[in-house]
Amino acid sequence: MATKSKASNPLNGMHTAGIFSDMSIDGPEIGTLVLIVDRAKNLPNRKTIGKQDPYCAARLGKEAKKTSTDIRGGQTPKWDQELRFTVHDSPDYFQLKLSVFNDDKKTELIGETWIDLRDIVVQGGGQSDQWHNLNCKGKYAGNIRIEITFYDSRPKPEKPAPKPRPVASNSELDVANSAQRPVLQERNQIHQLLRFQLNLL
Repeated sequence: MATKSKASNPLNGMHTAGIFSDMSIDGPEIGTLVLIVDRAKNLPNRKTIGKQDPYCAARLGKEAKKTSTDIRGGQTPKWDQELRFTVHDSPDYFQLKLSVFNDDKKTELIGETWIDLRDIVVQGGGQSDQWHNLNCKGKYAGNIRIEITFYDSRPKPEKPAPKPRPVASNSELDVANSAQRPVLQERNQIHQLLRFQLNLL
C-alpha cells in the first residue's frame, strides 16, 4: 500500500506564515509589502452548475487579507486589487501564502501556493511580477499572477567615510630629514673625490 507524502513547505525550518509564531518575536517593522493580485487562469471549476465565484486570500506573518469576489469569474477571474502588509524583521515575513477560494454557501479551496520572499524583502526594496502555480491536494490547480513590491523603511546604510591620508608631523619630518643627511653627505664626498681625481688628470 503506497502512502501519500504531504507537499512540504519550500522554506523548511521557518514558521508557516505566522501560525506557530509568537507575537513577542516579530522584530522591528522594516517596511511595507504591496501585492497587486491581478488575475488567475486554468482554475479547476469547483461548482457543478454555473460559474464559480473566486476570491484570493493572502497571508503574511500574522496578517491575512483578501480581494473582493469576482462574481461568475469562473476559471479565469480578474481582481486587479492591491493588498498591503506591514513587514517585520522575522522569518515569518519571508514567505507569503496565497489561496484562491470559491465564495459559495460553503467556501471551498480552489488552489494555493507559497511564495518565497527572500529575494524581494531585501535592503533597499525589491519586486517581482510573475505567474505562480497553484496546487490543491498535491495536484496542479491553475496559475495566479501577482505583482509584489517591497518598500524598505529602514535607514539607508551610510557609506564609510574615506580614510584621511596621514599627515606627517614635524618630528616625523625631522626624523626623515636626519635619515637623509648621511646619504647626502656621502654623495657630496663622492662628488668631491671625483672632482679631485679629474683635476689630477
